[in-house]
Amino acid sequence: MKYSELEIKDLDEVVLLFIKAFNKEPWNDKWTRDTAYNRLKQMINCEGYYGVKACENEKIIGIILGNHEYYYDGMHFNIKEFCVDSDIKGRGIGSQILEEFICRLKEKGIIKIYLSTLQSDSTIKFYEKNGITYSKDNVVLEKNI
Repeated sequence: MKYSELEIKDLDEVVLLFIKAFNKEPWNDKWTRDTAYNRLKQMINCEGYYGVKACENEKIIGIILGNHEYYYDGMHFNIKEFCVDSDIKGRGIGSQILEEFICRLKEKGIIKIYLSTLQSDSTIKFYEKNGITYSKDNVVLEKNI
């Protein structure tokens, strides 16, 4: 697997991967080409953005991206999107991408990562298996408006 930085020029291919991944179980989202494109473009254009794509045979098979922010104790990173081609899930590729990404973040001086994900057995088990656990200090709150 080959890793490189995810750039705006990758968006057309990444949008298809994103839709394919998130419109299935466990998320069952309803992303369209336009909404996915706008979401990912916004992330890439965000201050502090960093993203990585994983490729096999010149095809993007996974992405992870987000942005860093400065905090009193150093730089923290918010993972905003992370997905793997749903046709190849279960082969350990997600864990490999996450490990590579964390190594790259360490090299950039990032000291902590955060992420928000769907509360399902499969998502929680994946992250816990990879050493990412519930925060004892933070909670995500929401309100529909």
